[in-house]
Parts: sequence; C-alpha cells; structure tokens
Amino acid sequence: MWRWILLSGWFFSLSASAQTHILQGVVLDSVGLSLSQAHIQTSIKKSAVTDSAGSFLIQVPKGKFQITISYTGYKKFSQSLSIARDTIIYFFLQTKNEELNEIIVTADRTLQSDQFETTRMSTNTLSGKEISSIPVLGGEADLIKTIQLLPGVTKGADGTTDLFVRGGAADQNLVMLDGAPVYNTGHLFGFLSVFNSDMLDKVESINGAFPSEYGGRLSSILDVSSKSTMPNRTKLKGNIGLLASRLMIEQPIVKDKLAIWVAGRRTYVDQVIRLTGEELPYFFYDLNAKVIYKPNARDRMEFTIYEGNDVLDFSRAPRATLRNRNITNSFTLGNSTQTFLWKRNFYNFNTTLSLYRTVFQYNIQSTFTDNALFVNSSIVDVGGKWIIASDSLKKKISVKGGVEMVQHQVAPNRITTTGEISDILKSGATTPQTALETSGFFHVDGSLTPRLRFNAGARVSSAYVDNTFYVNPEPRVAFRYAIDSLTAIKASYSRMAQYLHRVSSAAVAFPTDIWYPVTSRVKPQTADQIALGVQRTFPKQNVYVSVEGYYKWMHDLIGYKEGASLLLNTNFENQLVQGKGLSYGLEVLIKKESGKLTGWISYTLAKSERQYDEVNNGDWFLARYDRRHNLAVVMNYQLSKRWSVSSVFEFISGSRFTPIIGQYVVPSPSLGGIDLIPVFAPINSVRLADTHRLDVGIKYRTRTDKKLQGEWFVGVYNVYNRAAPIGIVIRPNGDGSFRYEQPGLFGLLPFVSYGFKF
Repeated sequence: MWRWILLSGWFFSLSASAQTHILQGVVLDSVGLSLSQAHIQTSIKKSAVTDSAGSFLIQVPKGKFQITISYTGYKKFSQSLSIARDTIIYFFLQTKNEELNEIIVTADRTLQSDQFETTRMSTNTLSGKEISSIPVLGGEADLIKTIQLLPGVTKGADGTTDLFVRGGAADQNLVMLDGAPVYNTGHLFGFLSVFNSDMLDKVESINGAFPSEYGGRLSSILDVSSKSTMPNRTKLKGNIGLLASRLMIEQPIVKDKLAIWVAGRRTYVDQVIRLTGEELPYFFYDLNAKVIYKPNARDRMEFTIYEGNDVLDFSRAPRATLRNRNITNSFTLGNSTQTFLWKRNFYNFNTTLSLYRTVFQYNIQSTFTDNALFVNSSIVDVGGKWIIASDSLKKKISVKGGVEMVQHQVAPNRITTTGEISDILKSGATTPQTALETSGFFHVDGSLTPRLRFNAGARVSSAYVDNTFYVNPEPRVAFRYAIDSLTAIKASYSRMAQYLHRVSSAAVAFPTDIWYPVTSRVKPQTADQIALGVQRTFPKQNVYVSVEGYYKWMHDLIGYKEGASLLLNTNFENQLVQGKGLSYGLEVLIKKESGKLTGWISYTLAKSERQYDEVNNGDWFLARYDRRHNLAVVMNYQLSKRWSVSSVFEFISGSRFTPIIGQYVVPSPSLGGIDLIPVFAPINSVRLADTHRLDVGIKYRTRTDKKLQGEWFVGVYNVYNRAAPIGIVIRPNGDGSFRYEQPGLFGLLPFVSYGFKF
C-alpha cells in the first residue's frame, strides 16, 4: 500500500503571485531509492517527469488539486492535496507484485523497461543493488566486470577491466563518475575496477543511439552516478573480503537540505602475502566523498571527490633484499576527480551546470648503484557543461540543448636517466600538448503520431591543438514505433568524433598507456552507426526483451606500424598509422527485474575488422578482440528472507593473435654469425581457444529485523577450474617447427566476504 510523507517549510518566494506556490516532489520506491522518469499528472493540467534524483517541480495554485504518479512496474499513486505554502513532498510507491508476507526483489529505480516508452535503445541500466549481487573475482562487487556481462560488450584478457564495445577499441569508451572523465578504470593492474560499489546509485551504459549531450568517444558512454537520495538518518555500511575491505558513512547534516557521504577502500594483498614469508609491497586505495545541498525547492548542488592510487614500492618492504643491494623500484598510478553540479528548476524548464577537474598520472622510479630511471606521464582535464531542458514548449514535446568545453593538458612519456644507463636510454620528453575541446548540442524529442515518436538533434564538436583546428558535425536521430502497448520497433543513426587517444605498445599492454590528443599529423577518429531493434515487455512476468542489430563504420582509427616499439619512446607519433574499421552484429537481452528470480541473459554475435594502408599489405584483417560469440547468463534467486543464491555463466569466443609460421636465416654483420628472422602469418589470422566459466555465490543475512544487519557472501569463481587463456607461448620443437601453448589465468578460486550495515 502506498505511503506518503509531507514535509513543509517556508522558502524564499519563488513566484510573483501570492496565490501560487512551488511544489517540489521526490518520488521514491518502498526502500527509499529514487525513481527517475516517473510521470506526474495533476487536475490543474500541470505535468512533469522526475529527474535522475527522482525530483520534480511544478507551480500550483492555493487550494486543493489531484495528483497522479505513474511508473512502470509500480502501483499508480493518486491523492488529493492542498498546498498552502512552498512545499516538499516525498512520495513512496509500491511495486505491483509486492506483498507484505513475502520477500521478493523489487524493481529498481532504473528499470531497463523504462526505455520502452522512449526512443532510447542500445542502452543498459544497472543499480548498485544489481552489481552487488553478482559473484566476481575475490567476492568484491565490481562495476566493470558486470558491464562486461551485457550485450555488445567484450572484455580483453580474463579478469581485466578493459571494455571493447561493438567492435571498438578500449580507449573509445567515455567513463564518467558524476560527470567527470575517469581515464584508468582498474586497480590491481586491471583486475578490479576503481568504483566502490557502496557509493553507486545508477549506472548507464550507452552503446548507440547516443543522446546529443554525450560525445568525445566513438564506441560507448559509461555514465556512473554516485549516491543521490538524501539520507534520513546516519548510516554505516562496510564489507570485509579476501582482497580488500571498504567502509561508507551517510550523514544528514540538515534534514532534507544538507547531507554528506564518505567511503574508503583498501586492499591488503601486501599483508596477506607477507604472512607466507614472501614480499609483494603492493596496495591500492580509493576514497569517495560527496556533499548534497538543497537550499530551497528550486536548487540542488552536489560536490563530489574521488581519489584512488595503486602503489608498488619495494623500498617499503621490511625484508626487501633488493633494497639492501642499493636497488629500489617503485610504481604509482592514480586518478583523482572533483565535480561540482548545480541543478536549478524553473516552472517550464531546468538547467544543469557541471564543472569538473580530473587527473590521471603514473610515475616509475628505479635506482641501482649509481644509475637512476624516472618515467612520468599525466593528463589533466578541466571542463564544464551547461544544459537547459524543457518539456513544456508544446504538448508531448521536449527540447534539450547546451554547450561543453574541456581543456586537456597532456604530458606523455617524460623520461629522466642518470649514470651509465644514460648511454643506452637518453633523457627526454614528448612535447607536452594543450588541447581545447568544445561542443554545442541540441535535440528535440516528441510524438509525430500516437504510435510514432522521434528524437532528432545534433552535436557540433571541435578541437584546437597547437595551431591546428578540427571541427566535426555529429547528427543524431532515433525513432520509436509502437506496434501495440507491449511491443515497439526502434531505429537510430548517430555519428561520434574522438579527439583524444590512448597509445599503447603493439606488443605489450601496460596500465601505463599514454593518452595523446590530435595533432597536425594525427587526425580525429570518427564513427557512424545505425541500429535497428525490437523491444517487448511482459508485465505479468516482469520481463523485458530486446533484440537489436547494428552496423558501424569507422575512419582514421589509430594503429601501429609493424614492429613498432612505443615503450619508453618519446617520439612515438611517427610509429602511428590511421585507417578504417568496420563492425556489425546482433544483440539479444532478456532481463527479469523483479520477483524472487532476477537476472538476465545476453548474447552477442559480432564481427570487427580493420584496414591500414601501411599494415598487412593494406588488406583488411580481423581486430584482435573480434570475439564472434559472447553469451552471459546472470541469475539471482531469493530463497527466503535470509538466503539467496546467485550465479554467472559466461561463454566467449577466443581473441585473435598473429602466429609465427617459419623463419629464415640472414648474416649478422655485427657479430659475424647469422640471425634467425621470424616469418609471421597474416595479422590476427588465428584465434585463441574459446573460454567459458561458471561462478556461484550464496548470501546469508544474519539479522533482518535489527538496526545492525550482517551478510555473509560465500562462493566460488570458476567452479570447474577452466582457466581462460591469456596469450600464446611459442616454443620450438627442435626440428624447425613450433608449438603454441595457451597459459591460463585464474583457475578455481573460492571467496568469502562479510558485509554489515546499521
């Protein structure tokens, strides 16, 4: 049964008439999670749609009126209200299938089926609760590992955080935390993501049909939002696992006006390994903090900070033998972001101002006897975005527009050497670059007929670097045709441009890959994508089904000359080449979002190709992470009030590699002997073995009716111990032939963690 809470207070006057007042509403589910895109109708012919925080604002006359709130999967709320002053009302909605005496999983505030009523496609939404329920490596809830289980997304090596979306490269994904770009998404050299799951509110992964306000990358947008619902009391939440532990506190300062969140996480791999008598002086940590301030019914301000670092420092090891030999080695890598967000609601429109600063850098230091090596690379972004949106210009029409600007300060590969090593590796630095990226965007969303809805707009982006100027128009259009109330056909076209690239060694993948902007020689990458799909909802079963096909063609993709070496190279630009790409595929998603059984099944059939004039004799070849088949089955079943089980099954076609097929002998002029020169097959002509894995987990709640609640999470990663191949080892047979071995990573690994909150 619905519940509603009325909280009122005098605010400074928001209207010119004393006979009207401001009603700010916040729509929440039964556990207090905000519901975005809920529809509000009133008897005074005023309507609204809730934003990402579940909030709406309307101007109402003094006296009584009827308000109705509807949201997919929830019971419709209807009530008569009488407003005598500017007022905040919190509305709590109840799911249609929720019963008092039965424990079931309620639909989250960001239901996948919300897309059904709009033109949105190629988009997946997840809540923090969904992410926390999935068994992953070490029992540590992981956002990136969960995203890798969605259609259209392919991972790199097993256990890493790289994302390859619809045939794109790993650097073609814009990952944002509360609007600020995050350049390095992995801790533990890529095995865990940098996102603390306790701080997550909503995650949206967009692979196509890109809204006009997004740009800067070719393949996907991963928009991560941290906690946004104002707490009504102090809450403490924590987790102790095998790899890391975390702790978070939510604290209201002024009720419904000011609140703060602080969360921290640290691994203790170094301490665990020390118990075995060995030394691995590595650890990572991250810190999150957020403040939300609502001075009145019209304004909402948010300030978010993230700081995370990976540290590998042998000088910190108490029993480090290397240190005793005058040898020290250290490596640090980290992100930091600061974001300020100001949302202001007016009667017929709203504005959002976002300002951010983000830093990514790494430092390598190595000293031995009288020699020293220092390597540093960094990128600093300072940017802002302003958006104005309205849904009241005409009935059933909404518009959105805005501008965005970001300055990239890039300082790649600064190398300093002293001692005899300077004879081999000279000090030097790639010229630092400052790139100014600007864009303007606009789109209109509305209905042409009761069955046909459209979203049409464009983004015009530009970049200025060292007296070089690039500009790209990026048109976007999407359509939705409703066959009936449960089935819709959708189609879209979008163009994206990218002015910042990640440069990595063609032979070795390091977390120390370099971010580099466009120059007079390196042109922007562009991609055009069309998609066609059908979506259907099954309300009785709480099931959403999507089948979607896409075709994407890309230009000026970054590649590397054959034999290129970029590691510790301060003049790597002449090792780069640019070419074309093509990818196409079919994606299927079946998702059940509420009830005792929840989860999804995703399947992707895809192909991705590349072509560079200077590589492979100019012929087309398959991309390294062209994985033809990708299947994931994610299930979570609520056995009772205290017990639940979860599982993940994953099948992925193997990635590609280039084998040696022979060798030939040439004289060695320097040594007076001979050299054996390998002969390679065509690029990426052989595929690694397919991989499949089953993970299972079980949760037990120790208390369900007290202030202190505990939860044990026990499970097994890779139940049947089938390690996924991470590469190829080439071994000679002695008769001139070679054999290829595929070493694996991560066999059967049990995990256990304990979570608590009060």
